[in-house]
Amino acid sequence: MSKPRLVILHRNMGLLGGAQRDLMVALPEHAQRWDITVATLNAPQLLRDRCQQLNIDLIVPDVPWQKPSGPVAEITARSGRSALKAWRALRTKLQPALDAADACCIILGTGGLEVLDIVPDGRPLFVYIHERNKGIYDDVLQRNMDGSLRTSPIVKKIALAYLRRWDQRWHKRLWRRPKSAVAANTPTSSRMLASSYGWPTSTEWIAGDTKFRDGQQRPAEVGVLWPAIDPAAWPVEETKQEQEVWASLSHKPSGPYLLTIGRACFMKGSKEAVQVAAAAGLPLVHIGGGETKEMKRQAQQFGAELIVMPRIDETEIVALMRNAHALIATARTEGFGLTPMEAIMVGTPALVVDDCGFTHTITDGLNGRRLPWPSDEDGLQQWVQAIEEAGEEDKQILWSEAGRKRVLQRFTANHQAEGLARSLSKMGVDVKTTDLEILPGLDPA
Repeated sequence: MSKPRLVILHRNMGLLGGAQRDLMVALPEHAQRWDITVATLNAPQLLRDRCQQLNIDLIVPDVPWQKPSGPVAEITARSGRSALKAWRALRTKLQPALDAADACCIILGTGGLEVLDIVPDGRPLFVYIHERNKGIYDDVLQRNMDGSLRTSPIVKKIALAYLRRWDQRWHKRLWRRPKSAVAANTPTSSRMLASSYGWPTSTEWIAGDTKFRDGQQRPAEVGVLWPAIDPAAWPVEETKQEQEVWASLSHKPSGPYLLTIGRACFMKGSKEAVQVAAAAGLPLVHIGGGETKEMKRQAQQFGAELIVMPRIDETEIVALMRNAHALIATARTEGFGLTPMEAIMVGTPALVVDDCGFTHTITDGLNGRRLPWPSDEDGLQQWVQAIEEAGEEDKQILWSEAGRKRVLQRFTANHQAEGLARSLSKMGVDVKTTDLEILPGLDPA
């Protein structure tokens, strides 16, 4: 029996952020159930190699699309209009795959729903919106690292009025579309997404348990499809390759250190990470670039030792993660937060703020620590105590075992692929589903 055909559409895989990495991890499991075509306006070599390995057709423009940037581009929704033009230009190449498809899946990081314009009417569609567009519906991207606003709220509201209308237009079109399902990556992301557009949300948080509001199978709520973590990429035991990489890695600290991963900015709580490291008296290693000059300034101000790593590969990241005293995650409005779960997989304690997506993954004292914002002396002291606790071998073993069990029970690529397949099967697609147990989401963990 031949597999049903699925077209997966993603605006910009070249970013290789959380949403893009998630698809890369899940592709092999999706390919077990579907004959897949991937279409993207920008494909990095990593994606090209993965598609070739899995015998997946990859359709891309002759010239990679680049997202317009800058204040004018944001105010005029230039990236959306540019992407729409690029998708329409790609339609000729993509049309045979769309015509033959049994279903389509749109995957979004933040923004990018313009691709809806080329998806055939009546084709079963699953839209996986990891998180709402932070640049439009909150101000975390408009703040400096110290929390000060770059522009006044009134100016921002006026300046982004057209961009909001553009964004709302595409989401209204999605909500009216028959044979469609919408999910985000956690209950927090679902609620934030739904609040932006006046949509209802699920109350059960079971991936694949899609509900429709009418006989045309239009979406009744925003559900959840959890991100995928690849256990093979984060092995319990250090591999020989990892040992060699660690031995030769430059810029690494000579003693215990704390680790933070993600683009340095206000949203990622980079200032707070520096404060925690200063209070604990341990060096802070930062991976992910971003506003590193300002992060260094903050480190100098608080008296913290900061080591900003250059661009490094995946094995180097695993080695830095495994050898860290603890991973600290102080992000704001984080949808899921992959890095704490990845840290847990290699036995490194994960210390996170008690906020947003972290509340669905870390149970305080069971598989890590969920702590208050280090915004006052009491909060900082709790972080210092947690860092000391992270050095206890029995706690490291306990947290890692409980965390790894949670990942294998809930957050594997198989769980994600099964959730997608179950959703589309409810729209009449003849796709293989299994009896895999999909547990309700932890809200909170």
